[in-house]
Amino acid sequence: MADNNSQKDRLADVFVSVVAVLDGLPFDNTSFVREVQHLLDGKYTNYELLLVDNGVSADQLVELRAALTSVPCVRILRLSRGFEQDTAIFAGLDSAIGDVVVVFTPGFDRIELIPELVSRVRSGADIVQGISTVSLGGTVIGRLGRKLFYAYNRRSLGVEISPQATYLTGVSRRAVNSLTSTSRNHRYLRHLIQHVGFPIEGFSYEPDMASSRKRTVRAGAREAVEMVSSYSTHPLRIVTAIGVAAGLLNLMYAIYVLIVGAIYSDVAEGWTTTSLQLSAMFFIICIILAVQSEYVGRTLAESRQEPSYFVAEEIESETRLADLERRNVLS
Repeated sequence: MADNNSQKDRLADVFVSVVAVLDGLPFDNTSFVREVQHLLDGKYTNYELLLVDNGVSADQLVELRAALTSVPCVRILRLSRGFEQDTAIFAGLDSAIGDVVVVFTPGFDRIELIPELVSRVRSGADIVQGISTVSLGGTVIGRLGRKLFYAYNRRSLGVEISPQATYLTGVSRRAVNSLTSTSRNHRYLRHLIQHVGFPIEGFSYEPDMASSRKRTVRAGAREAVEMVSSYSTHPLRIVTAIGVAAGLLNLMYAIYVLIVGAIYSDVAEGWTTTSLQLSAMFFIICIILAVQSEYVGRTLAESRQEPSYFVAEEIESETRLADLERRNVLS
């Protein structure tokens, strides 16, 4: 007991926030809350467990409310409806008050990893990124698409994201402030931590794949398009290059037609060539319009300045702080 107290005394100057998104899938949320709180209470004097309700069922919510009467230092942030995983995570980051914040996926990540991430952040790593040592699964098309997308990010956008990267992340307070200061409507944790520029330290671990959330290829493709269009103009530059090349080819073809018309007097009408030219040009125009419309839609969404999420209710434990004499929550 004395060793425990001395360890907590040494860590009394750090406030740890654990952000976990609950999505309503079958899971023993009450046991999870008690286990995490017990671990935090044994390691740190000041801590909080911030649960983001992103679709919890009515029965699960009743159980959580009951648990908060006896479990201290827990907050539940109820969102008005179900949002994307990253949106729910940033709702938690916006609300977290800790010096060190750990983003955690219940059931998928092991709770005993939390102190290790906190320790690494305390040792000077502003951002610690979880990297799975096993395949993240999914369909063959999904795995291939994920590898191609991250390869595109690395080679064309200069953003190095591991295909095995997970949502398990430890973040320092100054890094949290940078991540939450952006006015973007579409924020993606694994992408944005690369964008803010703080050093990122990889953390290899083996998650519980049996509890992993299954995602459709369509959902992954939609997220990939939103990531690229939100953080880079590279697709526009590709389209610009295609448009310029197509314009030059069209100009060369026009010159060719003029030369042939000047040399030969009986030139047959080239229906096939004309049809091919028109179809190619219309194809290119359609591609350009498709990409531009994506950016116009993104510009419209950003110009509205609407919140990316809405909080319906915030529920707190009866005991909010483990250390009642603490006067500050930020280092």
